Amino acid sequence: MDSWLILAILVFFGIWISYFDIKKGKIKNSSLLIFLLAAICANFFYTKSFVEFPAASLLNIGYGIALALIIWTAGLWSAADAKLFMVINVLFPVNFYSGATTSFPGLSLFVNSSLILFLFLFFQIMAKTNFQQKKDAFLKHFKFSFLFGLFLRIAAIYSVVIFISSFIDIFRGRITWIVFFLFFSWLIEQKMKLKLKYFFPFLLSLIALLSIVFEVHIFSIYFLYRNLMLFSLFFVFYILLDLGASLFSRPVQIEDLEEGMIPAEMVFERKNGFSKQPVNFFTFLSLLSQRMKWKALIGFNPDGLEKEELEELQSLYRKKLFSFESLMISIAIPFAPILFIGSLITYFLRQTVSF
Repeated sequence: MDSWLILAILVFFGIWISYFDIKKGKIKNSSLLIFLLAAICANFFYTKSFVEFPAASLLNIGYGIALALIIWTAGLWSAADAKLFMVINVLFPVNFYSGATTSFPGLSLFVNSSLILFLFLFFQIMAKTNFQQKKDAFLKHFKFSFLFGLFLRIAAIYSVVIFISSFIDIFRGRITWIVFFLFFSWLIEQKMKLKLKYFFPFLLSLIALLSIVFEVHIFSIYFLYRNLMLFSLFFVFYILLDLGASLFSRPVQIEDLEEGMIPAEMVFERKNGFSKQPVNFFTFLSLLSQRMKWKALIGFNPDGLEKEELEELQSLYRKKLFSFESLMISIAIPFAPILFIGSLITYFLRQTVSF
């Protein structure tokens, strides 16, 4: 389809919004509103996708909103970044993607943008860390308990996806199974008080039993191959996360904290006082898991410290209730330019992705 207007809108707002995000670290709601109106008008009167494919368009937009809200809730990106993703997803009409076989072709936007972010962080980490640091990070995670636990978790999740997809096609190539699995994990850990390290072996055994009962072919050489590929990828991510912790955060004295700073550590209350630990920015799944497990005083707000949070934090510190004097603060990376680069890649490739 002829889509020069889509590209023109994308480039115009990409330059405009990215400039303010880099220069001032903000994405204005007024800019997003104008962008949204332009996207809606383009798809009503130019591409006519909202008129010709109303159901598919609404489903794609709905999935985009759900994904953005999940990742924002997890703390992986700010509310402004989430809104920007939603608007760009609205801009790209569903009939724009070639070979669109899923109800959420806009997932390509997220995948392509995530790839750009990963490459940016990867080259930064590789350039700014020495051999000894890389070796230490590798050996830190190259332990049997960690490796076995990681593989077990991946295998359990992947087996659930395949099993459910054998009966309900809507789970194939969707983020729906992720939401379902997160809710199920929360139910097991928080309500039934079972530890996930025991739950995943049980889940894998259960799926193995059900696959025999219902004659669903799950476990094969291909299953092992996919799990080993995912395992290797996740293992590398953990190493990069460890290496990047010191590069993309800095210590700040609690008395010097300011409103809007983004904590890279969470503060939570224990029976014997308050403690802190790093916020796991590995994936939004890890962040949601942490959020479900800990009732943190601070540490899960990607929009930065709010006035009330800051005052409470400093008040507790002055009362000498903390055993620490500083917090690691994240060095903010403007996400709008990365999201727009990912959008341009999506525009020119016009391919959908699926899990």
